[in-house]
Order: sequence, then structure tokens, then C-alpha cells
Amino acid sequence: MLVQPATAYRFPKILVGKSFSQWIEFLYGPIFRVIGFFYRTYTANRARVARILENAGIAAALRVLAVLLLAGWILVWYFASDDSRDRLTDEIRQTFGENEKPSGN
Repeated sequence: MLVQPATAYRFPKILVGKSFSQWIEFLYGPIFRVIGFFYRTYTANRARVARILENAGIAAALRVLAVLLLAGWILVWYFASDDSRDRLTDEIRQTFGENEKPSGN
């Protein structure tokens, strides 16, 4: 069995003889490209939403839709049986409880 010296596999072959900037580009370039992709997507979506909400009619329609949705859930809770109402309340508390952090006081 042939044993290779310990230094033979010290660096990936693709990086042998490369400059420091090429090492950084190889090791961290993909991470920064992914972060850049998500950042560009986020800013494009924020700009798109801002343009949509500048239209007063669309903004008013979204507000009315949100109020109707809230009223619908209140009606569901109001007309539900006591068992279903308790279960619904527990589910809401559990959902919001997972997102809240204890204050520590």
C-alpha cells in the first residue's frame, strides 16, 4: 500500500497556486452571491409593494379586505361551539406563544 505524505492533500487541487483573492472568491463567493440574490429580491419586492400601495384605491381595498378577514374570524369564533371556541383560542395562543420570547421578569 502506497502512503502519501501528509502535505499532499493539505489544499484542494483547484486552489494550488492561486492568489489570496482567488481563495476568498472560491471559498466565500457562493455565499455572497446567494445573499446578494436574496437582497436584490427583497428590495425589488419592497419597491413593488411601495408602488402598489401608492395607489389610493388599491391601498383602501387592501385595508377593507383585512378588516373583512378579521370580521370573518370573529364571526367564526362567535358562532363556534364552546369546545371548538376553546380549541381555537388555544391554537391561537400556542401560535403566538411560539413567536413571543419570555420577558424574563
